[in-house]
Amino acid sequence: MSADEFEFSSQWAILPARVRYDQDLPPNAKLLFAEIAAKTNTMGFCWAHNKWFSEKLALTCDRVSALIKTLEEAGYIIVDVDPARENAERRRIYIAPEAFVGGIGKNADTPYRQKCRDGIGKNAETLKYKNKKGLYACGAIEIPQPKHMQLAVFQEIGQYCGDDGELMLAYMGWAEMRNKIHKPIASIETVTRANRKLDKASGGRREYKIGMLHKATDSNWTGLFPLKPGDEGYEKPEKDEREGKYELWT
Repeated sequence: MSADEFEFSSQWAILPARVRYDQDLPPNAKLLFAEIAAKTNTMGFCWAHNKWFSEKLALTCDRVSALIKTLEEAGYIIVDVDPARENAERRRIYIAPEAFVGGIGKNADTPYRQKCRDGIGKNAETLKYKNKKGLYACGAIEIPQPKHMQLAVFQEIGQYCGDDGELMLAYMGWAEMRNKIHKPIASIETVTRANRKLDKASGGRREYKIGMLHKATDSNWTGLFPLKPGDEGYEKPEKDEREGKYELWT
């Protein structure tokens, strides 16, 4: 590999559990996903063309095209083609938030989420949160702006989640589900209402917020509702000793 090729090639690639353990994906599709992730630039997208992938992965261009379509249909990547852009910039491939959300096994994405959560607290200084021009980043987690979501809406969600990458993953998973059922989050007002519901029901507890978002996503709900006993993130209401009553999270 020449010096120029090495500079263009990232030394490491991300292959999240949801993609890694998807038995419906052919092995070369998983390899291609990892290569797309490795080639994703600081703006959150990969612009490498099929011929480049073909040469590096020893696949035909037609096979690369078919595998990209497979990954797109599975919801793991977003392909944005704009004829108005020039040359290699014409096609942009984004890693979809869906690739990092649970779904393959009960705790399939736990290690990835844990990596971000462990950094919040004792290792908080190692986290660099940024939400600029369509890219949210927290530690190892990078989420590009979905093509179906306005930049202002994406940034509003990012501002709410702050440096909590796991909360951002849960929020974007809910947003992706809503888009799939043709009820996308289309305005800042919608985000503001959702944030208020999360804050009110959770009392500020992040695990509760994440549980609400996961339950809404799994249930195909466009709204957010308080958790019930047994739900992920639910905790027994705290007793208010002054009143001798339980404070309910509603």
